[in-house]
Amino acid sequence: MSKKKSDKTATIEEPVYSRSKLKTDKTTTIEEPVYSRSELIAAASSFGVKPEVMAGALKLAGKDTMTKAEAEKAIKNFLERKV
Repeated sequence: MSKKKSDKTATIEEPVYSRSKLKTDKTTTIEEPVYSRSELIAAASSFGVKPEVMAGALKLAGKDTMTKAEAEKAIKNFLERKV
């Protein structure tokens, strides 16, 4: 006669948490400040360019307000454009 061993892991009812269940549904978004055309041109040196380059980048992008990341991308696009 063989005795069956009981499978204790199958009978124990402990909650199992996966990483996805530990995450909350709420997400926090950090809003970047938006700067005006005059602020960006005045701060052109902080981007390592002259005010004329910043003005050209803003004109090429067709925007008067931008975040810092958008301004950096606009400057890059302006400097790498074909003439």
